[in-house]
Amino acid sequence: MPAAVRSRRRRERIALVLAGGGARGAYEVGALSALAPALAERGEAPDIIVGTSIGALNGAFFAARADEPLELAATAALAMWHELRWEDALRPLVSAAELGRLLGAGAMLAGLPGGGLAGLLDPTPLRGTLERLVPFERIERNVQDGALTAAAVVATAYHTTRSVVFHHGGPALGLDPLRAIDYFATALSPEHVLASAAIPGAFPAIEIRQPSEATGWYGDGGVRLNAPLTPALALGAERVVVIGLNSSVTHAGAAARPDALDGVAQLLQVVLADQLAEDVATLAAVNETLMPTGSAPSSKAPSKRRGQHRTIPYIFVAPSDRLEIGHLAREIYKRRYASIRGFVRDANLALLGRAVNAERSAIHGELLSYLFLAHEFLDALIALGRRDGERWLDTQHDAGLWQVGRPSTVGTTPVVPHRGARNTGR
Repeated sequence: MPAAVRSRRRRERIALVLAGGGARGAYEVGALSALAPALAERGEAPDIIVGTSIGALNGAFFAARADEPLELAATAALAMWHELRWEDALRPLVSAAELGRLLGAGAMLAGLPGGGLAGLLDPTPLRGTLERLVPFERIERNVQDGALTAAAVVATAYHTTRSVVFHHGGPALGLDPLRAIDYFATALSPEHVLASAAIPGAFPAIEIRQPSEATGWYGDGGVRLNAPLTPALALGAERVVVIGLNSSVTHAGAAARPDALDGVAQLLQVVLADQLAEDVATLAAVNETLMPTGSAPSSKAPSKRRGQHRTIPYIFVAPSDRLEIGHLAREIYKRRYASIRGFVRDANLALLGRAVNAERSAIHGELLSYLFLAHEFLDALIALGRRDGERWLDTQHDAGLWQVGRPSTVGTTPVVPHRGARNTGR
């Protein structure tokens, strides 16, 4: 067994928790590219990886490379995101196939036989891209060899509306009736990741047949569990690195009267951002109740137990403002894709921006950002994630890189200034 694997087994189990958010997944690898060297310096690396939606794709990528140093895996993930384009995930918006889909939708509305619409968009290319980028057999081997304790993805079952966690490795968990989460042990496959990323309405549902007891149709895991912190803890995590793609904090002032798309964007924020902030805040509050009165966490201390409970040190990186990514998407769209030249540059991105009226506001830019697979935007997201990852490293925490109690600002990256060198102490 490699020495790195043996060393990791002697340390606490660290989970990497990756949220969903479509094209915004580039932010996650930017943040990890900043965190990876600091974790490596401490001899720490995730051995439990749990992802939802695009976080499931990123998670599968990192799980397949869990036998490599985290820094190398992060570098490879950066290269992957720098190269991703619309055609790697979706078929063209203007094509014979899309015309057929529209005709099917029209027939459905008219009540004609044979009508129907599985999804507004066709993500057929995503399967080939996923199979090219993620060698799933390596995930299985990494679990068997001990480089991974567990890898998991979260989807939503259409037949029960419950969250379903497909996991390879970790304890047998069964059903969690209190939280409406079902756990199924199985070797992960492209179907599990594609199901986790199948945005309801936009993408067709994915049929999963393995394991047999979980057979059925599934959609995006972010509908109910966008930040899979609970499954990470259930799988044995003793520390967590959480990367969010939304913030629950906003500094924006009053705007014009909201339209229908503003309402959709607000709903997405409630589902994707506020849930994550609440989960991290709850984790921190529970940690504080478990600490002995008057004690301060030590930078060298492991997670502490009291009875059947334990404190869970965490790293939490997320954008610093609710509309930060929306502003970014809107500005790049206006500059590069809103004009006639933008149609020539990439008709799919230009049409998508027109469809959500991305020039109107940052809220509309938020909607665009989930499918805005423009290289300028992905590169900017990577830089933003790296900036926020570095901000976490430059902030004073309870225990070196790790926070135990509530940060100064819950729901986003804390901004408590740290005087002096970068905070990498143990």
